[in-house]
Amino acid sequence: MSELIIKLKGEVTDTNFDEWKNDLIAKLGRINTELSTDDDFANAESDVRAIKAGEKSLKDAKATALEQAAEIQKLFDAIDTVSSEARDARLALERQIKKRKSEIKDDIVDAGVEAVKGYLQKQSEALQSLRHSWLERSAFEDEIKGKRTTSSMQKAVLGLAEKIKTEISDREASINDNQKAIDNIDEKYSAVFQDEQSLLLMESDALKSTIEERIEYFEAEKKKQPVEAVAEEQSEESNEENATEPEDNEPEDTKSEEEAYIHPADQSHVISIEVFAEIDDAQTLFDEIDDQYSNREIVGEIKLS
Repeated sequence: MSELIIKLKGEVTDTNFDEWKNDLIAKLGRINTELSTDDDFANAESDVRAIKAGEKSLKDAKATALEQAAEIQKLFDAIDTVSSEARDARLALERQIKKRKSEIKDDIVDAGVEAVKGYLQKQSEALQSLRHSWLERSAFEDEIKGKRTTSSMQKAVLGLAEKIKTEISDREASINDNQKAIDNIDEKYSAVFQDEQSLLLMESDALKSTIEERIEYFEAEKKKQPVEAVAEEQSEESNEENATEPEDNEPEDTKSEEEAYIHPADQSHVISIEVFAEIDDAQTLFDEIDDQYSNREIVGEIKLS
């Protein structure tokens, strides 16, 4: 854009304002407000600087003219009009630049999130059920902070997406290894491995230790059973030997059938359930049992320890 010149001497003696004005208006009309590429943004920002410089030229010219004569009010009015048009065009262009930059950033972030989401959906249900931060937009938004061009933002988001995919692949491989380890457990130990879903998500070393501990526990409990059974049998034999026989001098029918009958309610039994789970899961199972059976007459105390 050419330099604006106005010379006054009681009247306008020399000015190229009309030519300069037409040049500025024509330039404003050629401004591209449909911004997509990096070149579009660079050109738009260059136009903003040029328009801003034009505004300053108009203000400076007006200040100079005011000192020279009062007869040039018409020129001043024209300058004000053109200055206003230039300002409006600049502000509209700045708003458009800001809006489109924001939209493009959102599109790039969305593309990164969708790429990871699509990859995650191809993995096992166990992995998909895992609590993770792989789909959080904030990670991708942080990744493009400070990036000024579309290509640099796309490159940053693509790099982060690939990094997350690698993390997902590594975790999926760990789950597959855990599945193989669980599948190799002898079926006779199935009673202590009912929580397969949570076992799959363990670290491999932790799973190995858990398997060993549960099998040891199972075997230890199994060894106790014969001893407990013998003790119970001996107790029953002792009770039979010590049972009081009716005396010869007492009529056999001294007690009525009703008195001799022991109602089931007069006998006490304990049902014990051992749960291999975290405290929250154990509490959930306890609540379900308590809700279903605590209102029965034959049920005494239900407790979790």
